[in-house]
Amino acid sequence: MKKGIFLLSTIILLIVGWSAGWYFVAGKIETAISDTKTKLADKGRDIECTNQEVNGFPFRISLNCDEVRYADDVTGVVFEAGELRTAAQTYQPNKAIVELKSPASLTLPNGDRFNTSWKSMRSSLKAGLSGPENLSLQGKQVVLIPAKRAKHTMRITDMQLHGRQSGDNDVNLAVVVKEAKSQNGLWPTFNLDTTLLLEDTYKDIVNRTSILRVAKRKGLKGQIENFQYAPIDGGMLEVSGPAEVSKEGLLFGKFNVTVRELPKLINALSKSFPEERQKFADASKAVALLAQKTGKNEIFLPITLRNGKISIGIIPLGKLSPLF
Repeated sequence: MKKGIFLLSTIILLIVGWSAGWYFVAGKIETAISDTKTKLADKGRDIECTNQEVNGFPFRISLNCDEVRYADDVTGVVFEAGELRTAAQTYQPNKAIVELKSPASLTLPNGDRFNTSWKSMRSSLKAGLSGPENLSLQGKQVVLIPAKRAKHTMRITDMQLHGRQSGDNDVNLAVVVKEAKSQNGLWPTFNLDTTLLLEDTYKDIVNRTSILRVAKRKGLKGQIENFQYAPIDGGMLEVSGPAEVSKEGLLFGKFNVTVRELPKLINALSKSFPEERQKFADASKAVALLAQKTGKNEIFLPITLRNGKISIGIIPLGKLSPLF
């Protein structure tokens, strides 16, 4: 009898302790969200979570919102979307899964606005004592509709963004876009695969500073580990090398560039950016004259960028507009 009473008492204490722990953590999450909103508001950024609710007792901790909105008064970026659902296991609260419902809208710093939708949008986050360590975002069947140019609607079969801390204050980023195509065939379908190293940015991000704000405040420096643009119909552009972005948005760098099937690549770029068609034609002629061919349909080029001006050696190819 005494053993039974002892066992029952132990179970009750465990249940009470678990319940108290869950509500303690839930309260801490709500406090952290409130503090974050206040700190961001002081910096000119607003986050709204309509009908915010923390639930999931007893084995999960979930943050749910009917609608979400983010607005940055400094950069002009505004993002609005539908239902937000997050979930983390009570015994592993530093790992969370986030799902976001469409439709959504995105306004860029230049004022361009996109209406967006997707079949699924899911992200996972792992955090350590010093802040986030890994972040992954994946969207399936994503549709981007420019508000002013609906005919330029883009459909993306698979879109991924991955970020992780590297060293004390660097960040590795990877962006993957599969089968991006225009709704009306205005430009060729393409795949994009990019990996970057951003130096001296992790602490800024942890302190709730966007990368765009960091760039405008002190510029960006890092490494393009790989940039690969591949039209489905043929041709490929690969770029790697050290790069910098000034506070004015101008690009600097020394890049190793590999071009495959140059005529097909130029054709794809000219269709995608018709206003730059002449620049691509001029660049194609310069590449054909100066490049050293090392294999069939493959060309290696050393490209230099200074203040947005592109050149092969001493021969100029053109100028890029500021990134922001």
